[in-house]
Amino acid sequence: MNVKQVIEQTTAWVEQQGRRIPGFCGAHLMGGLLTMPHDAPFPTYRDVDFNIVVREETHAAETHDVAYNGLILEYSMVSIARYRSPEDVLANPELAANLAVNGILADPHGILAPLHQTVTQQYAQRRWVLARCGYEQQVVMQTLEGLCHTASPPEAAWLLSSMALFLAGLLAEASLRPPTHRRCLVLLRDVLHAAGRRDLHEATLQLLGWAHLRRAEVEAYLDDCALAFDRAVAVTRTPVPFQFKLKPHVRPYIIAGAQEMIDQGYHREAMFWISGFLMFANSALQADAPDAEKPRFQAMLDRLVAAMGLSTPAAIAGRAREAEVLADAVVAVADALAQQHAAETLLAV
Repeated sequence: MNVKQVIEQTTAWVEQQGRRIPGFCGAHLMGGLLTMPHDAPFPTYRDVDFNIVVREETHAAETHDVAYNGLILEYSMVSIARYRSPEDVLANPELAANLAVNGILADPHGILAPLHQTVTQQYAQRRWVLARCGYEQQVVMQTLEGLCHTASPPEAAWLLSSMALFLAGLLAEASLRPPTHRRCLVLLRDVLHAAGRRDLHEATLQLLGWAHLRRAEVEAYLDDCALAFDRAVAVTRTPVPFQFKLKPHVRPYIIAGAQEMIDQGYHREAMFWISGFLMFANSALQADAPDAEKPRFQAMLDRLVAAMGLSTPAAIAGRAREAEVLADAVVAVADALAQQHAAETLLAV
C-alpha cells in the first residue's frame, strides 16, 4: 500500500465512521504521513494519525486506536476551540506544522480549508516560530520543575524521557521541521548534528542513561517490552495512561517500529520508544495482572531504571542538575536556529 492509498482508506473511515461522532466538524491528517510522497510505500506497522474536530467547546482531547483494512488508525477528538482562528493554530506546535500541509480529510463546514491556507502562508514567519518555540520551552521548564521535586525512580525516568521529547520538539519548531514522537531522538540528533553540536546529542543520551547501550542490550529491552505489552493487552481493565494503545493490532506499531530504528543504527534512540511502552504496559500489569505475575514485570522496569542510573534520590537529584544544564544549551541552539530561519524568511520576502 502506498501513501495515496493509505490516505484514501483513512478518508473512507472518516466518511463511514468519523462523521457519526457527535458534533463532527471535520478531520485532518497529523504526523509523518503528511511529509511522504504519495507514491511512497507505507509500512503498515506505522500508524496513521489524524484529528477529528468536534463542536463541543470544552471537549477534552480523547485519543483512540482502531484497526481498519490492515491499517492502524489513531485519531484524537479535539475541540473546535483550538481551531478558532489562524493565530490560535499558528502559535500551537501541536497543530501548526500539520495544518501547514494539506491533509484535510473532511471539511463539511468549510472550517479547515481557510485555516490551512493562512497557516501555510504564515507558518515560517518569525513571530509564529518564536511563539511555538516559547510554548515548547515552557513545557521543558515545567518538566524540569517536576524532575527537581521527585525522588521516585520510575517518575524520574518518565520525566527525563518527556524532557527529551520536548527538547526535540523545540528543535523541530526552531528549524521548521515537523515534530515526531517515535523518532524524536533521531530528529534531535539530526538537528544538533547539522548545527555542529554533536556533543549535545551525546549529552542527551548520557542524561537519559542510554549512551552506553549496545544493540544487543537494546533488543533485550525490546523483548521485555513485547512480553509486557502482550500480557497487558490480555489483562488490562483499570484505566491507566495510554491504555488506548494496549490493543493487539497496535503491537507492530510498537515492536516493529522500534526494530526499524534499531536496524537503521539508532538503537540508543529507540530506547525512548521502548522504555515508554514498557512503563505503560507495567502500569496496566501492576493494576490488573494476577499477583503472582506482577513481580516479574516490575523487575523488568526496575532493571531498566537501574541501567539509567536512577536508583537513588541522590542520583535523581544529580541528573536533574545535569538536565538543567543540557536544557539551557539546547534552548540556546534553538534560539539561534529560530533567528536564522526568521532572517532567511525575511530575505525571501
